[in-house]
Amino acid sequence: MEDGIEVTQPFTRSKSADSWFILGRKVAKSETVFFSQIIIIYIVVITCIVNLSLERGNSNLWTALLSSSLGYLLPNPKIKKNG
Repeated sequence: MEDGIEVTQPFTRSKSADSWFILGRKVAKSETVFFSQIIIIYIVVITCIVNLSLERGNSNLWTALLSSSLGYLLPNPKIKKNG
């Protein structure tokens, strides 16, 4: 504290910032984000394959979404290691 002004570190990270409480359990933030991304991408991939198989809608749209989703999956998202 300098001259009555409290000096804080703006970019310090606390242990509580690295985790969330989900359904009453403490879960690592990076794992939650990782699995959420994977689930959403798989939903998009399955939707694209179904719509391409049933020949519904614009096949260019479904092909572009499918190839983009597979592009995101190929360089596998990684879980951030603490330490």
